[in-house]
Amino acid sequence: MLSILIPVYNYPIATLLEGLSQSIEQINFNVEILCLEDGSTQFVDNNKSICSGIKHASHIISQKNKGRITSRKHLAAQAKYSWLLFLDADVELKDNQFLNNYSSYFKSDFEAIYGGCTYDVEKPIDSKLLRWKYGKTYEDIEASLRNKSPYKYIVSANFLIKKTLLKDLFSSIEDEGYGYDILLGALMKSNNTRVLHINNPVIHKGLDDNKEFFNKVRKAVVTSYMLHRDARLQISSSSLVKTFNFLKKLGLVRLVSLIFKFTKSKLTQNLLGINPNIKLLQFYKLGYLCTISLKE
Repeated sequence: MLSILIPVYNYPIATLLEGLSQSIEQINFNVEILCLEDGSTQFVDNNKSICSGIKHASHIISQKNKGRITSRKHLAAQAKYSWLLFLDADVELKDNQFLNNYSSYFKSDFEAIYGGCTYDVEKPIDSKLLRWKYGKTYEDIEASLRNKSPYKYIVSANFLIKKTLLKDLFSSIEDEGYGYDILLGALMKSNNTRVLHINNPVIHKGLDDNKEFFNKVRKAVVTSYMLHRDARLQISSSSLVKTFNFLKKLGLVRLVSLIFKFTKSKLTQNLLGINPNIKLLQFYKLGYLCTISLKE
């Protein structure tokens, strides 16, 4: 009935697997857990040992890091059940009803169900504040709000999807890189996929440090621009691209890029500092996108 698929890269998964094991005790349908080490060099032996102690869990090792999309494709190909539950390795479950909460939708008309993502209430150390603040602001959102724009709030850390649908969607994604969740949402929208958001969140524990997350944000902006440039991304799928397109119509892209160039150093200093401002991060993304567009 359900294949739980976990791409892993240099992260200990003992707590997640323990939570899943407890949740499996509450269900009465067939389940498997597939963990794929995507070129990991850390925690591999321990993860393998943990998997071996859990019924129906398998540990797969890829010596080469192939990226998030390729690893998910591989896991989907190995899965034997019709429903796929993708979980990021760096999340934890809130309670043991997690799988039961999803199972009530197996016979529904929905093709993809997103449980959501939450964050610890207490602030992390200063070096991880940027990721935590971003997550609390833009990802830790109630299902009622996410369902108003179902294709916008596509967070791949925790989602249930029909295997046939995922294979069809992934056949349209040959690229590899950071920030392709937005394309998945756009493809779902263009295909009129029946998407539902529910309140069944995981807790995101593996926070990137400020610099690492900042670099990922920059990569995601480049991805968004390339997808928009190549007409693979609907404008309405991304608030960032939507705002950029609005500026373009007003002839303000060059002006915003100029402001960005003069303020870039101060923006970076704040975002990598001990009290990052998330609103400034949003302007950084817009200014960076405008600047990229002018280089072509």
